[in-house]
Amino acid sequence: MNIVIADQRKLVCDSVQLLVSSLPGYRVLGQAQDLARAEALVGAAADGVTLISGVQLGNGDIVALLRRCRARGTLPRTVVLISPGELNYAREALRAGAGAVCLLDDLHQKLPQILAAQADGVVALPSALMARILADPADRLTKREHEIMALLKEGLTNFQVSARLGLSENTVKYYLKTIYQKLDVSTRTAAIARYLTEDY
Repeated sequence: MNIVIADQRKLVCDSVQLLVSSLPGYRVLGQAQDLARAEALVGAAADGVTLISGVQLGNGDIVALLRRCRARGTLPRTVVLISPGELNYAREALRAGAGAVCLLDDLHQKLPQILAAQADGVVALPSALMARILADPADRLTKREHEIMALLKEGLTNFQVSARLGLSENTVKYYLKTIYQKLDVSTRTAAIARYLTEDY
């Protein structure tokens, strides 16, 4: 089975490659830290490629990547790697065409099983993780997201929000993407308006 690995963190890509390379019958075609390279690797691969990807990529995320691949007719079998705080992205990735989700904490134990199931054409999602995804209140903002929205209402920029909360500016952008998804908006102004008029 041909594998493409994607995640903005090189360490995650290297860990996945080390694990996959130890399994018989798998060949890693390449790694990508950004959306464009991941899309190019998937597009250049023969049929039957499997994408193992984290949520965040440079210049995009897994949902954007899957939508672009689908539009090009090159949607791969996909395993999405998530942290416990990324259940909302897992849901969106499954809607966009992913066939499996694996917690990063369970990578070494679960990924080989998930890959074997996907090779047989089975959608693979550990039952405990499925229960968490279904139980997670997808449309509710977390405490940190409420803090960010409170600062946006004050008119602070991403840089000012990052300084106030002690986060990197990229982390703030990541939170904003999640907030926009939950509020079903695409702009800062729309997010503030929705947040002020509805209970989140």
